[in-house]
Amino acid sequence: MKKVLAIILALAMIFALAACGDKKTEEPSTEPVSEGFQWNGQKEVWSILPTTGAEGLIIINDAMGAVMEAQGFTYVKKDAAGDPTKQVTFVEDAIAAGNVGALMIAAMSVDMLQDVVAQAVDAGIAVAMLGADPSYEICGNVYTAYEITGMFAVQSAEDWAKQRVAEGGNVPQVDGKYEVACDVYTDIQDGVYRSNAIVGTVDASSILTRVATTSSYGESAYDDAYSNAQDVLGAHPNCRIFIAYEPEEAMGAAAACADFAEQNNLDLADFCVIPCYAEDTTFTEMYNAAAEDKSANAIKGYSTYGDAPIMRDGEVVIPPVLTGEHLADILLSACGTEGYTWVYGETYYDTVTTVNVYGFEQTWQTGDINPALEYKNAKFSN
Repeated sequence: MKKVLAIILALAMIFALAACGDKKTEEPSTEPVSEGFQWNGQKEVWSILPTTGAEGLIIINDAMGAVMEAQGFTYVKKDAAGDPTKQVTFVEDAIAAGNVGALMIAAMSVDMLQDVVAQAVDAGIAVAMLGADPSYEICGNVYTAYEITGMFAVQSAEDWAKQRVAEGGNVPQVDGKYEVACDVYTDIQDGVYRSNAIVGTVDASSILTRVATTSSYGESAYDDAYSNAQDVLGAHPNCRIFIAYEPEEAMGAAAACADFAEQNNLDLADFCVIPCYAEDTTFTEMYNAAAEDKSANAIKGYSTYGDAPIMRDGEVVIPPVLTGEHLADILLSACGTEGYTWVYGETYYDTVTTVNVYGFEQTWQTGDINPALEYKNAKFSN
């Protein structure tokens, strides 16, 4: 119930922000905004998602939808349920419907979407993507260097191990290294990049060793991650570090660590779970609790991406809301809405940050050298 209320409050803030705006209300224009693209004038926008079971993803898209609804659009979410072919079908459906003027796609397979997206653009549908950087032209995209999020999460865990042992913690070593379980997700291209970086950075470490590689994502992510972590701890009782793909998986693994610690009279200060994303209200509460008391739970850090929180009208606007607003900017600009000025075809690059409870911090932003570029390849290297 606590998590549900937190989500409702977050979404209420999003809609309030959109509703209180007093600008950019002029009627959109159907004049071309780039050579070769002319909007069809239809005011329904679809978010085509790999899942609707990830809180951060939904906050992003609902924030986008709220801004576009304020401009007279109807906002619709489409759930591909982990199947990239369904995303192709949804785009085909949008073209056939005739009343869809904009699409936001969190693309699972950029290449698979190429032909149908070209058809959508030819039909005057503005297309933006989240978490993908296609080689073909669309209105624009918000892109994250997923491989850096994976590398940073492991580096944060590596620092945690050093710091915890230095202060007298009981983090066992096996053959001179700390055991790590990696949670990965490879059904989307960027997930492959992140997963490559997770396992690659662990394998390249001089103090870490990978003892398990599991996967849990979507509606059952928490339960699957809990079961996976239980299995890991049963097979490798000295494992104390878990790298999770996202917050839901991290919280499942943390619950398994809590049970294991209670059963074996161990201190949760000696357990470390770090995900590659952090925009979940319950997860944030858990991290803040562990930052205050390292024995509170196993969550000891995170890497994440998006703009830093800002103050607006006396309220804190969180990173996923800002990401959603960037997506709305891209689409509304392509639809010729007065006051929106995104340059057609450009990419917005997220900042990537990581922290842990010992004060470890790293930041990557546009223009910096990509330290994880070697892991940005299409095949998962398990």
